[in-house]
Amino acid sequence: MIESIVERGVKTGTRLGASEVEVYAIRRREVDITGTNRGIERISSGEQVDVGVRVAVGKRVTVQGGMVSRVEDIDPIVETAVKIARVLPEDPQWVSLPKRLGRSRVEETVDRRIKEPDLEYFVEVVRLLLRRPSEIDRRAFASAASARLATVERAIGNSYGELQAEEGTWIGVFVSVKATEAGEESGYYESYSALTLARLDPDAMASRATEVAVKTLGARRMATGTYEVVLVPRIFATVLSSLIVPAICADSVQKGRSPLKGKVDTKVLSENLTIVDDGTYPGLMGTRSFDDEGVPTGRKTVFDRGLLRGFLYDTYTALVEGKSSTGNAFRRAPYSTPAPWVSNLLVEPGKGSLDDLVRDLRRGLVVYATIGEWLSNPVSGLLNATVTNGIYVENGEEKHPVKGVVLSGNVYEALGSMELRVSGTTESFDRFVVPAVYIPKIVLAGE
Repeated sequence: MIESIVERGVKTGTRLGASEVEVYAIRRREVDITGTNRGIERISSGEQVDVGVRVAVGKRVTVQGGMVSRVEDIDPIVETAVKIARVLPEDPQWVSLPKRLGRSRVEETVDRRIKEPDLEYFVEVVRLLLRRPSEIDRRAFASAASARLATVERAIGNSYGELQAEEGTWIGVFVSVKATEAGEESGYYESYSALTLARLDPDAMASRATEVAVKTLGARRMATGTYEVVLVPRIFATVLSSLIVPAICADSVQKGRSPLKGKVDTKVLSENLTIVDDGTYPGLMGTRSFDDEGVPTGRKTVFDRGLLRGFLYDTYTALVEGKSSTGNAFRRAPYSTPAPWVSNLLVEPGKGSLDDLVRDLRRGLVVYATIGEWLSNPVSGLLNATVTNGIYVENGEEKHPVKGVVLSGNVYEALGSMELRVSGTTESFDRFVVPAVYIPKIVLAGE
């Protein structure tokens, strides 16, 4: 169905006099299982087809879209887009839609166990997540758990290139654990997001969430000061996503909203950091054979031992500079305007384990969870995140749990230190494969 929608939409736009036409269609089938400490509370399913239409009349460009249920429903969307484009002001930087569509080879993007689900299995996964914390420790219980699985079909075509289509699966599993003792309460959550079930271990998720929730009971604040910090992989990924990823996207650079403008081939981060964007890495959430413009995805090194090697481009930002797209066009919805964004972010590992980094702490904090990262400023590089789960360590010995302190400072200074270290072990989740990181100096705003 969605291929027919794309073909019809491109033909309709051309017939109506648009210079260029692009149609993007996504069909999503989902199952959602949710539970609380009272047990399984809801099982729901649904199917939806969304389309986005981008048309250009000369240099007048618009994106329109919505939900459809029949192939013919694309016609009024295209007609509206063409009418709107005709009356818009010209975009002087517009060059064209992508003229070469294609696909890269990818693996682990479809899991039959998700596409044709055994619902009882996934219900049991949620039940296990709800049951295990209290079995592991009497002070803990699961307040919520869920499993959401989806099969997603995508198709895109435009006035120049051959239609591209692919199918993928996705699963997200979540558990939130609370721990209580002597009037104190702590909480922690674990999640799993991937295209397949290959790395799903519900028992390990429940155990990990329970361990952190219990060990951070009785947390208190610390005195304001400069400390060493170890960020577990998920928090390191959060810092990268909040501050580094926006800065390496070409639209931010071109708008003067990236501190990395003009710094290609200069040292920006520690030489112990090599960061790669790879849309073909097996099984991660950003793994796709083509991006949201139909351009093949690929692997590119963004930071090579701390040296900035380049930025991420969609077609628009690439053509502004006379370059080619890096296959990083991303749309928040099919009917959103594409912009550059990371596909999958991989940080090359170093040596040792997370435990090794913790043992080497002289006076610092191990950070397991934060909130408020959205208050960070990617334009200036200012980090701002409040620790909700942490452990204060002296001379390698855990002293007491910590919460309520704020990580603060310039991220490029924090990640640019010669003494920065990354663990040799990594974790894979969502769009990331990252190690833990030791930062030798960062400000903690507390008491």
